[in-house]
Amino acid sequence: MKLQHSITILFGLVLLINCASQRRPGGGPEDKTPPSIIRITPNPGATNVPTDTKIEILFSERMIKNTVNDAIFISPWPADEIFYKWKGKKLKIEFSDTLKTDRTYVLTIGAKSSDLRNNKMKDSFSLAFSTGNKIDEGHIGGNVYSQTNVEGTLVCAYSLDDNQNPDPSQVLADYYTQSNELGGYNLMYIAPGNYRLFAINDRDQNRKYTRGVDGIGITNFDVLLTAEEKTISKINFQMSIEDTVLLFVKSAYSIDQSKIAVRFSEPVKKFDYKSPQNYFTITQENDSTKSLGILSCYMDSRDPATFFFNTENQQPFAYNFETKDLFDKAGNGLDTNFGSVLFDGSAAPDTVKPVITFKSINDSTRGIKIDSTLQFVFSEPIQQEPFEHNFNFLENDTTSVAGTFSWINPATVKFFPDSSLNYLTDYTIKIPIDSISDIAGNFLDDSLNTIHFRTLSQDTLTAISGKINDQNPDGKGRIFLTAKSPKNSYATSLNKSGDYLFDNIFPGIYTISAFRDADSNSVYSFGKAVPFVAAERFIFYADSIKVRSRWPNEGNDIILE
Repeated sequence: MKLQHSITILFGLVLLINCASQRRPGGGPEDKTPPSIIRITPNPGATNVPTDTKIEILFSERMIKNTVNDAIFISPWPADEIFYKWKGKKLKIEFSDTLKTDRTYVLTIGAKSSDLRNNKMKDSFSLAFSTGNKIDEGHIGGNVYSQTNVEGTLVCAYSLDDNQNPDPSQVLADYYTQSNELGGYNLMYIAPGNYRLFAINDRDQNRKYTRGVDGIGITNFDVLLTAEEKTISKINFQMSIEDTVLLFVKSAYSIDQSKIAVRFSEPVKKFDYKSPQNYFTITQENDSTKSLGILSCYMDSRDPATFFFNTENQQPFAYNFETKDLFDKAGNGLDTNFGSVLFDGSAAPDTVKPVITFKSINDSTRGIKIDSTLQFVFSEPIQQEPFEHNFNFLENDTTSVAGTFSWINPATVKFFPDSSLNYLTDYTIKIPIDSISDIAGNFLDDSLNTIHFRTLSQDTLTAISGKINDQNPDGKGRIFLTAKSPKNSYATSLNKSGDYLFDNIFPGIYTISAFRDADSNSVYSFGKAVPFVAAERFIFYADSIKVRSRWPNEGNDIILE
């Protein structure tokens, strides 16, 4: 009986376990519905809310708690400590102190809040309530633009009424929100006043700006909200990471007895390449009074952090390469602790034949534009006069094409035809390898000394045009415009508002952007947080523009605000 009773109990346990492990059959569509807020207290827009109130939020789904906690912003900050208490789908928020009287509070739940299936909220949610008898109604909106993911970017508003120069790396903002997956954001229920806005890619999640780590976006003007003008839109940002690292020399090595290569930590800001003695010195390690003369230097066309130096004949000694007065592209100076490097000199003569490392047109290419420029990059400096004298550019193998040579550096040359090439025409470039040599007299080592190509048909190309109007009558600087497709990019510029034209472009789907170059450096300036430097004004044209061959797309008018 005991044995039978034990077996019965064991069978019952097995049955219970099997039943308990049963689940709803798999299958069906994956849940991709964004979570939402079902109920919240205090009620949105509530006034005369008690100062000891607690906030309760009911979500439509069970949430990943830390994604919500990290995405909650309360403005102004209500207390030294905030406590988050979860029970199922419900979150209760309590404070270590009472709220201030006669104050509008804004609770924002950022778009990065996720449910257990990692579905994020569609947009940030903002709730306003007041411990007084009215709700502030200010609203600032716009977009965040970046080469990387913009979803969840913090958009921060700092009041300038008490602090004219807020430092986002040191103080918390008065108002926060997060951008959605398309970069759109809305700061709601803001009190009247003057504000400075920043967009921060808050990687360390401290709600402050960490230079060199967080991406940051700067506005081009501060925002004033008044009782009459409560809504300001199109406050947009372009994100960038501020370069705070000093430039330094990474390595140097001898190529042969008259050439060395030096690599820096990052691309170097342009300097006077024709006067290398103003920036570089090479001395023997054991006798700094004995220097090695630098005859010329140039930047590697393929790597702007690498420079080549032609020197007097070296000896098999250790040399010290030292540099000064250089800057990186961001304007950071040289780290003087790492401004020099040792390398071993070489007594080996240059016996290596130069090769063509890059050519802008390859052999047997078709569809070349008629306004193309030819470019050749060599592995080392070559003798320029023999190259120009022996360079043959022929149309239909008979007619010589006239043009001008431009040497970008001793190893890079461009050829500009005097006039546009003809459509749908065969061209040939001949480079006699037995007459082209480097400085040491080594002749060109390249099996392909002839390049054949054909230009495209006139019916292939198209155009995009329109007007750009700068609404700021005091706007200064050229207006730079860019049209980009997945395969091609074109640029043009204007002195002032007026008609623009991207002519002779390949068909495709393009996006157009523009900026006003206020500092006249020919590139977009992102601005600076501290000390504050406003970003340049820019615009991304809202619509993608599709153009087909022979069908120009006109009337794409742009307003720069």
